[in-house]
Amino acid sequence: MVAVRPSPPVVLTAQLLADRASAAALAQPAVSPGQWVYRVLEWEAPVFRTAGRAVRTQAGWETADGLTTYGAAGTFGVAGENIPSYSQLGSLPRSPAALDAYLERTRSGMFPALDPHAMAAFVTMETMLENYVLPPALQAEIYQALAALPGIRVDSHVTAIDGRAGVAFVMPRDSQGSVSEIILNPSTYAFMGDALFGDNGTLLTAEAVVQQVLVGAPGSTRPSRTPPSPAELLAELAAQAVESLPDNSTYALALLPSQAYGSTWVLRQLDTSTGSQAVWATGDDSQQASYVDGKLQVCARTAACAASTRWLMPAGPSYPLVMPKDSPSKLPASVPRLLTTLNSYSTGCADVAGDCNAVNAIVNMAFGYVANMRGSWFLLLADIPGVTVAHLTDVSGQADIALRFPFRDGVTEILFNASSYGLVGYVRDGVQTVLTKAIAVTGPGSLKQRCEPYLYPVPGC
Repeated sequence: MVAVRPSPPVVLTAQLLADRASAAALAQPAVSPGQWVYRVLEWEAPVFRTAGRAVRTQAGWETADGLTTYGAAGTFGVAGENIPSYSQLGSLPRSPAALDAYLERTRSGMFPALDPHAMAAFVTMETMLENYVLPPALQAEIYQALAALPGIRVDSHVTAIDGRAGVAFVMPRDSQGSVSEIILNPSTYAFMGDALFGDNGTLLTAEAVVQQVLVGAPGSTRPSRTPPSPAELLAELAAQAVESLPDNSTYALALLPSQAYGSTWVLRQLDTSTGSQAVWATGDDSQQASYVDGKLQVCARTAACAASTRWLMPAGPSYPLVMPKDSPSKLPASVPRLLTTLNSYSTGCADVAGDCNAVNAIVNMAFGYVANMRGSWFLLLADIPGVTVAHLTDVSGQADIALRFPFRDGVTEILFNASSYGLVGYVRDGVQTVLTKAIAVTGPGSLKQRCEPYLYPVPGC
């Protein structure tokens, strides 16, 4: 009998990771500089927590050389800024050691305190991986150059900010213990993201490439050259519209400091096919007021009148979940996780298998709260089964574009302005409702606009 001992586990060294990643890169097809790429990114910088959000999702298109973008495709770096331009890539040194020396010599000014400036090379290569779809040979060389940096090590058990497991090249940033990570997929070895940690292990910045697809043209999200669906285009435009506002609350009412969102009284003018109605409500919809038979009636959620009040926010995430004080929204930023979360709320619709709860929850939050909106709220709408797009004139006479859903009840349409792509209304149980006016006021029943303390100049104040 011969005893056979099991082989010891393979230790993933920086060189072994570089060899595997290089082989995977060389197996990829070369792309032209003008090749369009669709990217969905999640990124986090805890400094944004003071503004109510930490993890953000952005999606859009850019060319492989990073020079032309459509939508929110950009990463933390800007193509050509502190990195070689795409046109210079062909002239870079063709050996890992020479590439390291070149980048250390030309980019060491970014990190003058680090000797021998290995961090300058690391960060430059990291930014190139973020901003470009690199030629396969150069990408393979970059991984070899990373392995050749002094002080480089590997962490086989890291987690990107979107929750996926990965492996990482890890580089000490300075003598105080700060580190940077370049995270790769542990199976395909594709670039998956990065992270920067402070000297006490606190996360400073991080990014994850949730999706990256080579497409035929901007607007497409499929690897084929077939045109994108109208629903995908409209959802992207709506996401861009809300993310591009200086402050992206539904009605740009959050020019007020965030701590005043929930308690601020807001006058909304709602138009339907049967007439118009003025509704006063606090930003968290915990109180509402309207005129009934000429008399102003104010009702709180805790009062007896609450049962007969048609609340702007009838069902869905609570206000502290959407707009917690002095912290980011607790709703997932990732589109798949957000869809699952919103579908967990019972909104009274019948087609729960068709994601009607998520659609109803989005409309409820958008029109029932004064809260920061995310582009991901709209990105998930294009993935609802059976969604279509229609052009129409709403009850206020405005030209709109609608996302239509094949639901039997609840919200069956969401309306966007045909020019600005801003959210303007919805159809619920066959009744169209359009928001024609929304202003912060001094209290229930008031027509006087609240003019302080705004963060930006407001017309009329």
